[in-house]
Amino acid sequence: MKNLLGYISVLTICGTILASSMSFAQSKPEQNPVIILKHLNFKSFFMQFYRKEIRYLKMQDQQSDEAVGLDDGKGNVNYAVFMPVQQYKNVQGEERYIVWIQIYEQDDGKINNGHPDHPLTELYLFKKLANGSYQFLSQSYPEMNVSGSWGESHLTADAFKGIHRVGKNQMGFTYDGGYTSTGEVSYWKNLIVLNEKGWIQQYPFGYSSSNIGAYTENDPEFGAYSIDYQLKPNPDADGLYPVVVRYSKSGKMDWRNDIPENATKRTAYFNSKKNCYVWKTDQCL
Repeated sequence: MKNLLGYISVLTICGTILASSMSFAQSKPEQNPVIILKHLNFKSFFMQFYRKEIRYLKMQDQQSDEAVGLDDGKGNVNYAVFMPVQQYKNVQGEERYIVWIQIYEQDDGKINNGHPDHPLTELYLFKKLANGSYQFLSQSYPEMNVSGSWGESHLTADAFKGIHRVGKNQMGFTYDGGYTSTGEVSYWKNLIVLNEKGWIQQYPFGYSSSNIGAYTENDPEFGAYSIDYQLKPNPDADGLYPVVVRYSKSGKMDWRNDIPENATKRTAYFNSKKNCYVWKTDQCL
């Protein structure tokens, strides 16, 4: 880290790092530019995608040697960490590589770790070329919000172990999150689709909630419900597979009156124009 920061300082003095500008994620054209990295490491990545935003940053609670400071364009310097590269095979059996970074807001060298605080997570997809270099394919949608709390992301390296086929030509995986507020305890699941063309996208993929933070399960005021999603492989699907949505509820459910009868099942289909799963009425879930 010290060597990199020294390198960055020299670049700053030489004037090769300019004032803050729009990040690559925000300025990405509709057609992905042809970007080739000789190595898939943190120095190559940050110098390619964030050269102009790199800033010197000294962290008091530094957790990684593979990290840099990034100007957010608003007068702040965030702490960006290069996470371990993940590898998987796509539908065609070809090797793919996921570079993911987590960008933390910090104050005086300490990561902000309040209840709602969590890092911005960005995913970048690459394929390996015959000469050993790596070609950029796609990246996560700029507004894609990977959930988290207490200064940490809900997305961990273990989630990538579950990458599997989720559509006709798409691979993806799910991760779990949760939140507790004023007696209500909520859990959810999100599906991340690793599109090789266009954006890497995230979709809601299940939700449950209860007031167990305020009442025990035996209390007459206790209530809980869950909405579970399960992919339904369909060779005729044009894109993402349909999902079977199953509802369950128990106890006193007076804060949600839109949950169907217990054990109700519905099938939803992906609408590419609306970019969401829909019922037959074309209403997004």
